[in-house]
Amino acid sequence: MLYDAILPILATTFFLIGVGALLLLFLNIIRSLRSDSRAKRPGSMPGWRVDLRRGIAIVVAIGMIGLANVTFWINGQMRLYTPVMPGLPLGTITVIKKSGSLPRVVYASIDREGREALEVFPARDTKFRLVGERIRWAPALSYFGLGDHFKLSRIDFYPQDGPDTARSTFGIEVRQGSTSLYQRILQFEGWLPIVSADSITTPVWDASSEYSRHIYLNSDQIVSR
Repeated sequence: MLYDAILPILATTFFLIGVGALLLLFLNIIRSLRSDSRAKRPGSMPGWRVDLRRGIAIVVAIGMIGLANVTFWINGQMRLYTPVMPGLPLGTITVIKKSGSLPRVVYASIDREGREALEVFPARDTKFRLVGERIRWAPALSYFGLGDHFKLSRIDFYPQDGPDTARSTFGIEVRQGSTSLYQRILQFEGWLPIVSADSITTPVWDASSEYSRHIYLNSDQIVSR
């Protein structure tokens, strides 16, 4: 998709601008040193001229390189997420049961290249809950492909005879679990007006019978249809 290429293009542009500016400044300083050495008498050492504009330009150039690295990192992290599109499923949950073996919970999702990714988890307990994370970018950033994004991060399993609010007996990470980007946004959310993050879950579902469901985001909950 086109917006997938926007962040790498921006990052590359920032990096090239920063490196190009540093190179031009370096050449300018070398030229100034040569001019100073020619203007002074033989045997004297060329001096450095204090130039506030050069100092600011160096800081800006280094800042552009740093911004490029941050943009590359954000792009790599966002590739683990699925864009939230109205009416389009975020994945499929399937429960498979075979005689004499544990039920299997299968999570199927489509990556950004359009390939289906499957993860299969044994259900030692017969109730489970999906836990996901949502990253919401400011509407002004939608042009860069930064709208609402979702990632299923964990499946928590519960005993069949326990209440829905009982503590899970074990959990399994999905697609590498929670991301560093999500954790950083939560850590600095009060200082980041352009992005927010939250955790969303499903109700407790049953894995005692076979079925297959698409999952969607409905307000602040993951739902199935």
